[in-house]
Amino acid sequence: MESTKIRTEQTIIDEARKFMEPAASIREDAPIRIPQQRIILAETGLKYEIARIANRRSLEEFCQKLNEAECFEKFSIIAVDAQCRPIGVYSIQGSLSEVSAYPRVVTTFALLQNAHSVFFTHNHPGGTCAPSAEDIASTIQLQKILSALGIHILDHMITTPDGGAYSMAQHGDIEFR
Repeated sequence: MESTKIRTEQTIIDEARKFMEPAASIREDAPIRIPQQRIILAETGLKYEIARIANRRSLEEFCQKLNEAECFEKFSIIAVDAQCRPIGVYSIQGSLSEVSAYPRVVTTFALLQNAHSVFFTHNHPGGTCAPSAEDIASTIQLQKILSALGIHILDHMITTPDGGAYSMAQHGDIEFR
């Protein structure tokens, strides 16, 4: 009867090193560069003292806190569970007058957070709450992509430094669930 070998974590690591050593010595004169993905821990709603986004007013307060004191545009994705509890926030810094919400980044974050739904928010440091045509078009594009993955966009809130807020869902700029 053959004895069963118990594999510990250390033996697994040792075996993996055996396979990695030949790859490291392939080109000693010019080492192979392997692309690295930078993982950033997401902020949670607890940092902003909110346990649940229960209504449009609580969303507005959350977004105001998230965007306060920003002199550049910033786009944030707020991932929530099925009870609308924030489980993660990811922000993308932009310039004085624009920020790019790349669909790949937004989708990756929502999937990594295992989000049931998401809220979007961005600020307009210039002081006007109204969304631009590009704001609406990019939100529609993101909605199509996330909807295909079963992730709902609940609202897109635009805030200003003077405390103004604009809800795309409330104003009917886009159809939200």
